[in-house]
Amino acid sequence: MKEVKSVKLTSLSNEKEKEILLLLQQQGQCIYGEIIRQTNLSYSKGKEVIYSLVSRGYVRYVGRTTKIELAIELI
Repeated sequence: MKEVKSVKLTSLSNEKEKEILLLLQQQGQCIYGEIIRQTNLSYSKGKEVIYSLVSRGYVRYVGRTTKIELAIELI
């Protein structure tokens, strides 16, 4: 069984990362472009922030789609 990783939101320093994680917590899953639109990021900056979250295991892609969901529990 896979262990659920939990992260304290207050431990993150990047405000846009926090905003994205909260958005995903509220929405469940969200399309890549919608995340960028709702957080008022440019495409390149949004891509950079999302990639950072994916590479640290905080979010993941849903199958082979552009939908993203939380891969952690926020505390």
